[in-house]
Amino acid sequence: MAGRLEGQVGLVTGGASGIGRATVLALAAEGVCVAVVDRDAGGAAAVATEAAAAQVSARPFVADLAGPGTIPPLVQGVLAEFGRIDILVNSAGVSGPLEDSLGFSDETMELVLSVNLKAPMLLIRAVGNHMVERGGGGRIVNLSSSAAFRSTLSPVAYATTKAAINGLTRVAAGDLGRHGINVNAVAPGLTKTPMTADVGDDESYQRAASSGPLANLLRRPSEADDVANTIVFLCLPESRQITGQVIHTSAGQVV
Repeated sequence: MAGRLEGQVGLVTGGASGIGRATVLALAAEGVCVAVVDRDAGGAAAVATEAAAAQVSARPFVADLAGPGTIPPLVQGVLAEFGRIDILVNSAGVSGPLEDSLGFSDETMELVLSVNLKAPMLLIRAVGNHMVERGGGGRIVNLSSSAAFRSTLSPVAYATTKAAINGLTRVAAGDLGRHGINVNAVAPGLTKTPMTADVGDDESYQRAASSGPLANLLRRPSEADDVANTIVFLCLPESRQITGQVIHTSAGQVV
């Protein structure tokens, strides 16, 4: 059976692991040809191979989103390979250590700002211009975080960039809406991914989801697929009237 997004092309950053990987595979299951972008060459290649099992074209693209001048050749390379981009998912992110508001280093600040905020801004500019020029609309989904909505257990640089992503999402939706391009964000809570591996084993995740600053109303941690499925929904025709929104997948941690 053909996927609901058959024939479309998606670019997913951070596609080698976690939510990015889950999003690549979920989009591929819907018929999307996927550019798997990550700095981890082996991981990106492995996920592209997984995605290709859904009988779609999937290619790895190695890129360090913190590097200067990375975005234009990346987008040009994806367009050279696939001819178009219909879906952009800005999933790549770095957290940095849990530091107080006065203790973060310049290096941490620059890295987190570059990957979490500057790269999505530049990708939206490059891919958004392509979508406008080719016509036919498009979908852009950014990764926010519940960290942008709480004051405790949130690395300061990370939380700041995720709050900025919410603003970027609204403004980009306003700028691109007249071209038929939907722009939304998804804000996960505690989710089992490599980024949160320091939480510990499954029992530790369960404890964290049940009490303390990461607890949620459903008393369970999210899986990467929970977030990816919401991202896919925001790319489907059924969500055509949703734009400029931050959709929470935090099991009610943020209400």
